[in-house]
Amino acid sequence: MAHKHDTIDDYISRCNPAVRPLLEELRSFVLTTLPGATEGMQYGAPIFRNAHGVPVIYLFGSETHANFGFLRSYDLTDPDGILKGSGTPSKHIRVQLGKPFDKALLSEFVRQCETIKTKS
Repeated sequence: MAHKHDTIDDYISRCNPAVRPLLEELRSFVLTTLPGATEGMQYGAPIFRNAHGVPVIYLFGSETHANFGFLRSYDLTDPDGILKGSGTPSKHIRVQLGKPFDKALLSEFVRQCETIKTKS
């Protein structure tokens, strides 16, 4: 049965214990990399809004990895096809447990999220 998560802390606390530190690290990464970022819950998952109040990033914890997702991937430049997923508009980068994530790569996508101004 799915649980309603009221806060990001609640969401993370209900994820696989092995994934929790990774989700916390990614959360901190967003808050330090996206200027003016605010956080909340939407669609049952942690989301982050840019300084314009537009939801742009989400996190999803599974048993073996975390998805670092972009709610407006169609607004991002991704010439190398790094972002994965069948969703339109959202796509993600899978971050595996026990493997360092490419902060420079994620930063490139996060920087693009700074300029998204409409909530379409």
